[in-house]
Amino acid sequence: MSTHKQGEGKRGSLKWIQRLINYRPEIIDREISRSLRLKVNDTIEWVSPRRPDYKEYRDADFLKAIGHSDCAAALKEFWPRNGPQWDALGTVSSGTAILVEAKAHIAEVFTVIGAKHPKSRVKIDAAFHRTRTDLGIASPYPWTAPFYQYANRVAHLHFLQNMCGIPSVLAFVHFLGDEEMDGPRRPSEWEEMNRKIHEYLGLAGSQIQDRIVDIFVEVDDLK
Repeated sequence: MSTHKQGEGKRGSLKWIQRLINYRPEIIDREISRSLRLKVNDTIEWVSPRRPDYKEYRDADFLKAIGHSDCAAALKEFWPRNGPQWDALGTVSSGTAILVEAKAHIAEVFTVIGAKHPKSRVKIDAAFHRTRTDLGIASPYPWTAPFYQYANRVAHLHFLQNMCGIPSVLAFVHFLGDEEMDGPRRPSEWEEMNRKIHEYLGLAGSQIQDRIVDIFVEVDDLK
């Protein structure tokens, strides 16, 4: 299924991203606007996750959600079914697509490839190879672990930005002070982790790095 009705999140990043987008979008809008140097008359529309069903999108449905169904065939060639399920999606009135991945605690960043079918793994390896080659990334480390999810989000950013010609930004929303999840309390904790991820994946200094935005949000502002 390319569309998933999450229902109201009760804890962790699912809970906080829903509250952020539906009740305090000005917090993320401000950071996106500053990072992209948006003009005063530019506006941001959040497509997901919108109440009451808090849908999240993936595959062709995510492209449709941001107004680019015309790229569905190319995505099918680039990545197998059941690709990234985006925590939030938005569009800027000037045409930029916003892809969001949200995190509430450090352990969430450690992921490994879950595809089982050999053809799917071959297609993912090819997508990573093309992304790394196009961006001139020479990291000796695999993108399939231990930061697979981060890597596949970057690959999809590259797909939109460089292969489809769609101005795009990948925003990582890092929540601060989630005591229930024992999450980081200071931006520096997330920044240190992100520095390690970028070094491992070879993103430091690459042309795509300026399309990746880190946003820090206090959960106390969402209660």
